[in-house]
Amino acid sequence: MNTRLGWLGLGVLVGLWACDDGDKKGSDVTLPPDFGEVQEEILPTDLGPDAPVDALQELPPAELSDGALPDLVEDVATPSRATVWQEGLAAGVNWGIAHAYPGDRGIAAHPAVYAAEDFESGTVRLPTEEDRLLNQLTVVGDEVYVGDYAARFEWPEGLNGPTTRFVLPTDPADNPHDAYFVRVCYNFDGSFHPIDQNRGVGVKGFGIYAEGPQTTDDNWYNASVQFVGWGNSQKPEANDGYLWVGHLYSYNPDPSGAVAEVGTLDNVSDYRFSAYASPFTYIRFNTWRCYEVGLYLNTPGLNDGEARFWIDGVLQSRITHMRFREVGAPRPINVNINLHRTTENFPHTMVRWMDNIVISRRYIGPVRLPE
Repeated sequence: MNTRLGWLGLGVLVGLWACDDGDKKGSDVTLPPDFGEVQEEILPTDLGPDAPVDALQELPPAELSDGALPDLVEDVATPSRATVWQEGLAAGVNWGIAHAYPGDRGIAAHPAVYAAEDFESGTVRLPTEEDRLLNQLTVVGDEVYVGDYAARFEWPEGLNGPTTRFVLPTDPADNPHDAYFVRVCYNFDGSFHPIDQNRGVGVKGFGIYAEGPQTTDDNWYNASVQFVGWGNSQKPEANDGYLWVGHLYSYNPDPSGAVAEVGTLDNVSDYRFSAYASPFTYIRFNTWRCYEVGLYLNTPGLNDGEARFWIDGVLQSRITHMRFREVGAPRPINVNINLHRTTENFPHTMVRWMDNIVISRRYIGPVRLPE
């Protein structure tokens, strides 16, 4: 099923904090204020249960939006830092390096790409610690985004699932522009509906991490994608009364200095924040969407780093004035592709498909679907 519908509605802020064996601060899922459709007291002050819903809009499918394409930056091996940091900021669909590779075929050869996985070999070739991705995913041919194969992961009742880690080079010369990107395409099965409308559910996505022995509780950081669901919604974007949304999340040493240039900030604490599109881009079950996160390292000691999040090439969140590090280290060492669910005792098996993983030093953009 290659459905690529995208829906936008007026959203209110969602809070999600999710942890796994790579995190250091515990775990909880905060029900979103949109739960205020039945609990008005937890809504933000500027919204209420009767807040109007924007007219539905479709995100332009990547294969149909050529008329609105921004000018593509020349595909050179050594672009300037300014070029790398400027990519992906235009309104509408932002094409990146993937535009030159229909269906992502051959994208691993691009000089900016660390690794790519489209499962077209019929197995998992992306290397991860302890071969976790290989051992956890099932490559299938019955539900794909492009090509002949994709991967399926199941969370049976009682399984929270692991984190898989792709190891990045740590030499600063390997990434002179200090920018890291990951794009993964997902399809959420209807089993992501928990039946009980009153349950909030959290599932981790993927991201760029500085973690492990080189870090402490005070200086590790990430930029990642998280997913959260909640129910009792009358919004037309809901899946049988249940809403899901993907959003940007960052654990970092100085979240209080962060500024939302695009989207909004919420759940800002001493060591983390969540960021959301405004309005939300809701997830439709049985629909393929491509998600991308970018981490832009700050100059050591300065608040000039960034974190960004795109869905199908449309910029959802841009957070600036970030201070990931005080000195040259730590640098990102892993890309975590999480198969981790933060909600325990889910009453049935959940299924999610993934396809077209790319890890890069430059903005990747949506998959250019073959004609």
